Amino acid sequence: MQHDADRLRAERARSLDQHQARQDRQAHQDPGFYQRLGLETPAHEVSEATFMISIYCERWTPEDMERGRFSEGIAVIERETVDADALRRIAQDHGMDSPSASDPRHQPYLWFSSSTPREDREYFEQGVHKYYSLHIDKADGHRPEPADWQRIADLIGVRFDHPLQLHPPAHEQEGPDLSL
Repeated sequence: MQHDADRLRAERARSLDQHQARQDRQAHQDPGFYQRLGLETPAHEVSEATFMISIYCERWTPEDMERGRFSEGIAVIERETVDADALRRIAQDHGMDSPSASDPRHQPYLWFSSSTPREDREYFEQGVHKYYSLHIDKADGHRPEPADWQRIADLIGVRFDHPLQLHPPAHEQEGPDLSL
């Protein structure tokens, strides 16, 4: 029964996220939105990137922690395709802050996870720790490659110990600048 309640809560949260995303898109499509707020219209950034994602939750009760293994894992999102903005928001909402490897070239598969438990009602009332993991099945329609992993990490604000340089560094001057 608890599993059903968790699933319903996750579905409600996802529904609210999708509703908020629709409202955000509608606001950006309304030409007078920013003007009514007295703001400058931002440069429109087209994000055509898509990601097929899954999010899993490990639920650790105090008894599980004593045993050293969790007893309940649930899928919060399964193989859902999202754009870059939704991916960024979902990763932030679930506390993604760690890659599964130190280098995006580690193959064949990487994921991102939360390293601190979500501080929700169960956490405070029952001592239940929930940790989340983000799995990317496809990036722009194909299995992610090292450059995709780096781009995803940059997008969601996660750092690899040994990141790829996707953009060549700007030319650095050798020696002192003698121009006046």
